[in-house]
Amino acid sequence: MSNDPNLLFFRDEYTNAEMASRIRTKDFRTDSHQHVESILEKAGLSHDVILENRKSDFLSKIKGRVDSEEYRSFLKDMFEQFGEKGDRVNLQFYRVDGLSYQSLVNKLEAEQEPEPEPEALADGGGSQYSSLISDYQTHEDSIVDIQFELTDHPDDFELTDEGFVVDNDGNRVDLSELDLDLDDYQRFVQTNEYTIEVRAYTDADLIAISNSKASNKLQKAIYQSVKRWGNASANNDGFHLRETELLLIQNLFDGENSGLDYGGFLDKNLKTAKYRGDRHETLSRSEVLTPARERGQITQVRFYHRYNDGTNTRLVQVRVYRDAHISTSKPTRPDFVNGVKDHIVTALDNREYLKPYDELIDEFIDARSRDQLYDGEAAYRSNKMQAFSSLVDQYIADDTYDESESQVYEAVIANIGIKLAQLDLDDSQYPTVSQANDRPQRENDLKEFFEDYCDYELHSTLPDFDQLWRHLEHVINRRHQSPVDIIETAEQDYAL
Repeated sequence: MSNDPNLLFFRDEYTNAEMASRIRTKDFRTDSHQHVESILEKAGLSHDVILENRKSDFLSKIKGRVDSEEYRSFLKDMFEQFGEKGDRVNLQFYRVDGLSYQSLVNKLEAEQEPEPEPEALADGGGSQYSSLISDYQTHEDSIVDIQFELTDHPDDFELTDEGFVVDNDGNRVDLSELDLDLDDYQRFVQTNEYTIEVRAYTDADLIAISNSKASNKLQKAIYQSVKRWGNASANNDGFHLRETELLLIQNLFDGENSGLDYGGFLDKNLKTAKYRGDRHETLSRSEVLTPARERGQITQVRFYHRYNDGTNTRLVQVRVYRDAHISTSKPTRPDFVNGVKDHIVTALDNREYLKPYDELIDEFIDARSRDQLYDGEAAYRSNKMQAFSSLVDQYIADDTYDESESQVYEAVIANIGIKLAQLDLDDSQYPTVSQANDRPQRENDLKEFFEDYCDYELHSTLPDFDQLWRHLEHVINRRHQSPVDIIETAEQDYAL
């Protein structure tokens, strides 16, 4: 039992305080509840004690009148029926290539031999970390959970009498100017012991590592060690989720957006922009956010997800960052992390359809600008954004997505359209589409986009837009529950 913020996959029990805090007061006050009535009878207390006191007070009265085992049994019974199960998620995901389940398990079994030698982590830096695998467990021959008991030795810096820290590079840091709390200060001046958890998805080539307490250097050291133990390739593709991939993950969780962070602005004087709002607000279509959307890229999404832990359903705020850092505001169980893994895999599997149209424009805008000197780039980008946005409004049922996810549909439609433009759509292997049911509202902008991409990027014959539109509408003009449905329809009908 532990309050360790890195505890998630190895959670087996809860402390009395944890259970009490995760049961709502109203659940104790349920009329004639057998567990409550039984413990009150043993404690010699009336039901009024529950009704007239705060939770902490009436639990204290009960605890003082029964033995410790009876009190714990009461809390466990109540917790099983009403309590919030799980732990807050704070994980960093990493990609690997060719992680072997059997090699990893064999290594862990060897480390569990009597008195194993601790293995130094390959952190590649001056810090000295010793590690010990304290436990591991496997699931479904594809998931490996590892728990590390780590000791962080402060050997790579020196605390002077004047209150300065001097690191190995000779840099001097004045702790008094850093406004450190006690925990942060102790991290500099004493050896720290804590646990780190890892979940390795060998079937998905993903590793999730506890993000609380551990430095980036230590996380990467553990990542490199697990990768080595599993005989994964020394190469790695890095991890960078595009804004459309972040929003697709939100869509697949059926999330209600509550915040967006932007970065990567065309104007290098702008660094970040953050927007927060009620989950029922149309945040991404607001005039306040439009400049950021037109000139920057989403680096974080926040959304509310309805999570069921097997006992009750609750709204959990989920935060997904561009570097694949995931955190939640309320407890969830490991099945939630499995869902994150599944949605990341879906996003990565469909990357070729998720390239934002702004990136598509980047591929040809310079060549187009040289050819058409007096046509402003900013206006061009804005007009094309509005054209694809209006197409989503026209064809995608608004009850299937949060309005902030419009960009995912816009990107999917743009990328499918580019692929269709490269096909001989008269070929008998493709559907026969004699006419479209409707015309796009901003037809000229869409026509110009596809023609410009084919001309300046693909250097191919300009598409017959009427024909292209008929087939593109054939793909999008049906009931879809997610952008992935549109992709699957296009792949099935056009062998993309």
